[in-house]
Amino acid sequence: MREVDLAIIGGGFAGLVCAQAAAVRGARTVVFERKPFIGARPHTTGILVKEVADRFDFPEKFIRKIHRVRLYSPDLRHIDLYSPGYYFLATDTAGLLGWLAARAADSGAELRCGAPFTRCEKTAAGWRLPDFTVSARYLVGADGARSRLASVLRVPANRKFLIGVEQEWRGLRKLDPDFLHVFLDSELARGYIGWAVPGVHGAQIGLATAGRRAPRLGAFTARLRKIFDFSAATCVERRGGLIPAGGTLHHPPLAAALLLGDAAGTVSPLTAGGIHPAMELGRLAGVSVANHLLDGGPDPWRVIRRRLPSYAVKNLLRRAFETCTPPNALLDFALANPLFQRLAQTVFFHHRGLLTMAAWRDLFPLERSLNNAEPPRR
Repeated sequence: MREVDLAIIGGGFAGLVCAQAAAVRGARTVVFERKPFIGARPHTTGILVKEVADRFDFPEKFIRKIHRVRLYSPDLRHIDLYSPGYYFLATDTAGLLGWLAARAADSGAELRCGAPFTRCEKTAAGWRLPDFTVSARYLVGADGARSRLASVLRVPANRKFLIGVEQEWRGLRKLDPDFLHVFLDSELARGYIGWAVPGVHGAQIGLATAGRRAPRLGAFTARLRKIFDFSAATCVERRGGLIPAGGTLHHPPLAAALLLGDAAGTVSPLTAGGIHPAMELGRLAGVSVANHLLDGGPDPWRVIRRRLPSYAVKNLLRRAFETCTPPNALLDFALANPLFQRLAQTVFFHHRGLLTMAAWRDLFPLERSLNNAEPPRR
């Protein structure tokens, strides 16, 4: 039985960043990933917010800046939103995950792919993973929305989801590359949105819905043919998956274990953004575990608990949106309303919280217009 300091279940954003941070500090770290290789069949659109770009440095070949949002009503009218200095990053998600894996490996972490987790046993010294013939002093679960580790540990697991599907197209025309295109439609994207992202290698078109009904991506794509030119476009990839929508999961402290990323429910119930908290908390967890095991630092779970997002307001908005889903006619009307436009501005450009002073200034500006500066054009 091989002994390590830290075993991580799941080689996504949270697990890889955690592994790199722990390994570079001297913790013997191993990552177990069920897929055949890191980045295989990603289940995410891979949009990163600026806060992630400010904290992590990514190779330019894996990212593409998008400065503005074009928000469409169901009748395909639109408004353009922009916040000076802010941007989103479209990513080559598979490539970016591969790069994060290489960084973790270069720092000393071991990566085992094609290694699905099924069971673990608590020991006096930590955890025993019989399937991998490994014993670990600390165990981190970063194994996605349907976390197997959460089930084995019998801790609260995600129960509420959005269902997302996406296709990647090459050769799509008339898709303005300066915008993240977002579509409101209570019939096709009930409880969430549709999107068209000018990505790194092509256009990413998808939608997500609340409840059990699968999204009708074909009907959504047919609607987009009214504004984009698909005549020379080819669909090269299709992906989909579950997106946690119930907010952060809270559980009692575990002995030498914690959950990260989708497994911990740290996904915004309103915007479904989860990569940002996954990477930030993943790094914090790696640092905390190394400090705890090697230098007698505090319990990592207590360190992480203080930084978990509450999503209180976003949870309320999510429930209201699903309980009182507005009809498309009302969404068509709302898009022309200045207050609704300011609310949309706040949702898209204030990822640190809807109750911040900056958010309130956008909602109730004194002497500034909605779009008070022009972003750079490509």
